[in-house]
Amino acid sequence: MQSKNKNFILVALFLALCVIVPIVFHSIGAGAIFLPMFLPILLAGFIIEFPYAILVGLLGPFFSSILTGMPPLFPTTLIMTVEGVTAASLVSYLYQQRKWPMWSSLIISIVAERLSLLAMGFVIAPLFNLPGEIFSFYKIIESTPGILLQLAGVPIILNLLWKTKLTSRQILK
Repeated sequence: MQSKNKNFILVALFLALCVIVPIVFHSIGAGAIFLPMFLPILLAGFIIEFPYAILVGLLGPFFSSILTGMPPLFPTTLIMTVEGVTAASLVSYLYQQRKWPMWSSLIISIVAERLSLLAMGFVIAPLFNLPGEIFSFYKIIESTPGILLQLAGVPIILNLLWKTKLTSRQILK
């Protein structure tokens, strides 16, 4: 029971970060290209148990959209939800369940998350008569600063958390 409560508290913390981190980035004009919501989503995948981490990827974009209007509810929130679930579930599964190294788990999850963006483009663009270039490889190129931030920021934050013993490399049980 204590483990379940701890996980729900951490889910709430990461959901709050899914709202706050994008606000900070957007307030300084560094929003969409830095993919700020995916920082707490990826961190949740490393820190929270597998099924709970998925909740952060699933609910983070919706909470942010409802509370701040960012991202726009449709179609962006729907797309980001698929990306978020992909990132959180994959990093959590690889790192916690399969015991893969942090770097491998992070890189594969980021690539899969960006590929899910392309896949959603093939589904959503035709349904709503949106221009196909919205989901083109241009979006992947455009998000390079965000990918670099994730590759630098997530390991730094994880190492700080591990050093300060705020969390451990162990899966929370």
